[in-house]
Amino acid sequence: MPQQYSVLSRVNQPERVFISSNDDPTQFDVTGFNTFQAIFQTPILDSKRCQLLRATIPNAIQNIPNYALVFWYHRSTTQYFVPSDTTLQCVRLYPTGWVGNSTTWTANRYVSGGADFISLLNTAASAGGDLAAANPYWSAGDITFSFNASTNQITWTGNTATYYYVNAGYDDPYVIAAQQGLGSKVNGGQAGGVYMTTLTNAQYVLQPYLLQYTLNLRVGYAMSGNNYAPLLYPQQANSNQLYANLTNLPYANGTAIPADSYPNLVYTGSINLFANIIAGSSLGSGKQHNLLAVVPVSGAQLSVTNYVAATLTWLCKTPDTLYSLIIEMRDDANQPYTLPDNAVVNLELAFHYRDEKEMVY
Repeated sequence: MPQQYSVLSRVNQPERVFISSNDDPTQFDVTGFNTFQAIFQTPILDSKRCQLLRATIPNAIQNIPNYALVFWYHRSTTQYFVPSDTTLQCVRLYPTGWVGNSTTWTANRYVSGGADFISLLNTAASAGGDLAAANPYWSAGDITFSFNASTNQITWTGNTATYYYVNAGYDDPYVIAAQQGLGSKVNGGQAGGVYMTTLTNAQYVLQPYLLQYTLNLRVGYAMSGNNYAPLLYPQQANSNQLYANLTNLPYANGTAIPADSYPNLVYTGSINLFANIIAGSSLGSGKQHNLLAVVPVSGAQLSVTNYVAATLTWLCKTPDTLYSLIIEMRDDANQPYTLPDNAVVNLELAFHYRDEKEMVY
């Protein structure tokens, strides 16, 4: 038998639907959000397809994600040394908003540019910038960061006499082990990793991390530790891939190590919006599903991104009856893009319905 449809009212078939994160009735019992819900008192009936028309998203967030706050490097008194967990060192920032021992940590914050960034980094690297009991990979005053306003690049220099220095790649196996608390350096009875102190210093919590995302990438050292560049620098003296710099060489103390990229102070280039009403309509290369739209971040940090869809691109697997809609925001690393409660996200969606000629009564 032909499919039957109930009589529909105009109020059940809006062409445009406006959604505000401020109208989510569940937001009052959480601190910050990367998901929000719209509940429709009048259900949307018989929708055929939808698409995002417009988005307004505040960039009310610091420049660097809290999962990428550790700068890793190796040092040794031997020039052409073999990197290991014992040679591994780091400088780190505590996550934004972390409340711990306020006299011995440097927190992630908004930075206005390269000069401000190295000021933050050097504070963390200097005496008093961290707590050795929580971070056995840190040596106070061991390195210094510098910013070149002409090249717009940041370099770093080892400071301790008789040592040779190389930066560690984001895929360095010793970095990956230490990120997970599986390294060999132990301090204060903790496993081999970078930890954060609680208010009383009685407890230690593992530093937030995302594998293959390090502060090195944000500073401008983007090599993985699995490759080197003999074609660019045929004079390089060895092929140790863990020497993750352009010349593939360790550098004596007092010598700046050249950067291979530029500082990245953009939290994310795009905000990925996912919706629970379009199951099966989209697929991402990172195995993401239910992608409503990718919104390019057009505004600087602490400004507002305004996005308007340039073309109609319908997603055609919406359910027939909609009582609610859940939106989730994720960054370029497919991690939650979390905003504070005073940041209001506004979205405008278009819905299309079956034509009268398609309906059988």
